[in-house]
Amino acid sequence: MFNTEVVGLESAHDASLERVRWRSRLSGEEETFDIRNVFLFVGADPATSWLDGCGVTLDRGGFVVTGAQSDLTLGRPVSTLETSVPGVFAVGDVRSGSVKRVGGAIGEGAQVVAALHGFLADAAKPAL
Repeated sequence: MFNTEVVGLESAHDASLERVRWRSRLSGEEETFDIRNVFLFVGADPATSWLDGCGVTLDRGGFVVTGAQSDLTLGRPVSTLETSVPGVFAVGDVRSGSVKRVGGAIGEGAQVVAALHGFLADAAKPAL
C-alpha cells in the first residue's frame, strides 16, 4: 500500500494479529481489514542532507555513492565501500546500491573494518 500509514493493529484475544487499520496519506480515509500478517518497509529515504558541501557524492535519491573514482581519489584503487572522499566510508541503508537489509549492513560493517585498515596502512607508507 503506497502513501499509506498503519494506524492500528487489532486482536480480540491478545494472541495474534486479526485486523489492520490504515489511513491514506492522500485522502485521509481510514479502512480496516481482516489481516493476520503484515510486512512493513520503512526507511526508504536516506537522511544525508548533513553531508551537503563536504565532497561526498550522492546519487539522485540522496544515497551515498561508494566504490567510484573521484577527483579526490587521484586514480588510486578505491574500496567498494569508500566514498568520493578518501578515507570516508559508508555502509548499510545509506549506501547507494546496498540491499537495504540488516544482514547486509552487518556484513558491510565487518568488511569496512578491513578496508579502513588497508586505507590507513597505505596512508602511512612514505611517498615515492
